[in-house]
Amino acid sequence: MKDRAMQALYLMALDPIAETTGDNHSYGFRKHRCTHDAIEQCYIVLSRSVAPEWILEGDIKGCFDHISHAWLINNIPMDKEILRKWLECGYVFNGELFPTEEGTPQGGIISPTLANMALDGLQDLLEKSVKKYQVNYKKIVPKIHLVRYADDFIVTAKDKKTIEQVILPLVRKFLAERGLTLSEEKTKITHINEGFDFLGFNIRKFRNNTLLTTPSKDAQKRFCEKIRKTIEANKCVKQKSLIMMLNPIIKGWGNYYKYGTSAKVFHRIDWEIFKKIWQWARRRHPQKCKGWVKDKYFRTLNGRSWRFAADMGKKDKIDYIELTYLPTIHHEKFVKVRHYANPYDPADKSYYEWRETYRMKQTLKGRQSLINIWKRQNKVCPVCGERIDRERPWSITEQIVSGQKVRTLVHTSCKRKMQSRL
Repeated sequence: MKDRAMQALYLMALDPIAETTGDNHSYGFRKHRCTHDAIEQCYIVLSRSVAPEWILEGDIKGCFDHISHAWLINNIPMDKEILRKWLECGYVFNGELFPTEEGTPQGGIISPTLANMALDGLQDLLEKSVKKYQVNYKKIVPKIHLVRYADDFIVTAKDKKTIEQVILPLVRKFLAERGLTLSEEKTKITHINEGFDFLGFNIRKFRNNTLLTTPSKDAQKRFCEKIRKTIEANKCVKQKSLIMMLNPIIKGWGNYYKYGTSAKVFHRIDWEIFKKIWQWARRRHPQKCKGWVKDKYFRTLNGRSWRFAADMGKKDKIDYIELTYLPTIHHEKFVKVRHYANPYDPADKSYYEWRETYRMKQTLKGRQSLINIWKRQNKVCPVCGERIDRERPWSITEQIVSGQKVRTLVHTSCKRKMQSRL
């Protein structure tokens, strides 16, 4: 516990440096940045008619486990002896101590920042090393762009030759200095018309010059498998319980991919979910006909038939809990963070406040009562006084004040503290 507290203390001093010196288009493990920022940057770079056509898909072999200790000690601006102890402390497995000779601290809260700082600088290196050139008095722009999320990255270029002869050697040399290597099996050079997978999305340009970002086939397969396992593991539970298990999984997946072109995929995946649900229902009543099973488990709600829904069992009214219908999660345009903005720069404070307010309203879209509560609290948690936003988990609490039920939004950690005192 003391060690984690010390890491948190040093991280408070190190993070502003990392944010100031970091690559503009690095989006992993950084404040107010996420995977969708990285995907949106890919879209900005590749969607134009004069966009680069070739992509290097970089995959670093065991990034967090193999970063050179010597490089970190020589280049990270913090107490060298403290850093050395953290790097060499090792880890315990089954009661046995295993020393670490390379890589960042196992499970350390400072590790992602150390890894980011080790990989920062690649963007500047590529931009300075690959310059414009002339062919028959015509200037050729190599169209070099780097987009990185933690240890996953892509580099774009005008032609395949530039990637093979210039970019790949530069990347390999840059990584070798830090004790890292590219995975030869997973590192690929791809044409944009073939498409490539990045952070769960497939990004591909079609003949009409339209770029689409859709859920990757691997992501679809993993999601369907998760749904299948959840249903098969709960063959005997009540319908209401199964719906409550599946809804967070479906909503979470849908909300992640709603910023892409996902409508067709959502309809197809929903059909797969329906087939699994129908099998679950038929298996419970093998002696009953299909019509009987349909009437027992499916309802017509809001003009839609075949909705898998269960009665909540309230005495005063009929109320149903319904399985989330994936196509009802509509596409939304994602507003990318300004790549040059710094959360520690006072000049950018108003921008980040606007951005977090905007994103919070997007999160609470369609839930006006929660937006009103959030505004009534001046957007802060009444327990700790810190801002309620998407960065920290929060939940709703209810209290009786002057005989009336009052709802408030508090951080989940603050709610646990309140409950522990009771």
